Amino acid sequence: MMQLEAQSQDKKWNLLAAIPDSLGFAGSFAGRLGDGIICAGGAQFEQGIPPWAGGVKMWTGRIFYLKDPAATWQEIGQLPQSVGYGASASYQGKFYIAGGSDATQHFQQTYELSFEQDQLKITTLAPLPITLANAAFAQYKNYWYVLGGQESPTSQQAVNRAFRFDLSDPQKGWQELPAFAEHGRILAGAAANEQGVFIFSGASLREGKRTYLHDGFHYDGHSWSKTADLPEAITAVANPGIAIKPDELIFLSGDSGDLADADLRDKHPGFSRKVYTYFTKEDKWVLTDTLPSFVGAGQTTKEKSTLVAPVTSTAVLYNGGILIPGGEARPAVRTNQVLYYKP
Repeated sequence: MMQLEAQSQDKKWNLLAAIPDSLGFAGSFAGRLGDGIICAGGAQFEQGIPPWAGGVKMWTGRIFYLKDPAATWQEIGQLPQSVGYGASASYQGKFYIAGGSDATQHFQQTYELSFEQDQLKITTLAPLPITLANAAFAQYKNYWYVLGGQESPTSQQAVNRAFRFDLSDPQKGWQELPAFAEHGRILAGAAANEQGVFIFSGASLREGKRTYLHDGFHYDGHSWSKTADLPEAITAVANPGIAIKPDELIFLSGDSGDLADADLRDKHPGFSRKVYTYFTKEDKWVLTDTLPSFVGAGQTTKEKSTLVAPVTSTAVLYNGGILIPGGEARPAVRTNQVLYYKP
């Protein structure tokens, strides 16, 4: 019985080809571009040295592309600036990014990336109304939502504003929706479906100090209302939550905040391995899966490989599953693994 369960787990979890950088990146933009997957930008610590050992955080503008699940990643260009921790979206073969940060500032630029005769083209679109990083983001059909975040690296409070962009009519620019709560939040989880857009968890800021949140809100096109609380915080969870089934929003990993005040440094055990699903019609949360420690041989792996539970990463709906390229394995440590989960 145990062997059958292990085989079942292996079928659900897989690793695709790794991002071709040994350190990996967190805070990358990712999504569909053409028929493949794009992963761009983000940050890592130079030479993998953590900040408590004098390491310097370095942002990138490198763009990687995976043409199919059995392929290896190719480096195909550079973003207009080194940037990470912004919002991503994909629509009709094109890829979009907005906001983000580098070492000194937060951005409000919006870009469209596309292929024209096999050449990468980057077009500047209407900017976000404010500079913004560490925001939650989600998409349903042509509507792209960016929620919360921080206006600058030194912001002492988080943003509670919400913005929407119609990808079918980029000339309209960003529309501001009602604020979603009295206080803002950074590194929240978001998702969208035909019922509207949702924002969950994250961390509020008071004089720059984080409070890890368990609450959630739903915007139905007219106003915000509270949802059921989460069993625990999933701050920095991969965005957006993925709806493989229309009324089930899947969130993988996240930071509960339980170890936030512990100075563990290299002894940090990593982040949550839990998979939570929010059932929108029933307004309830269920622990639906757990990320295994290892995965067996797959399309690109010949032996058992360790699986990292990534945070500050982007989730992409791909071939009926969830693809998460890179992310943060534990504080100051990135991963170049490309996780693929098919529930």
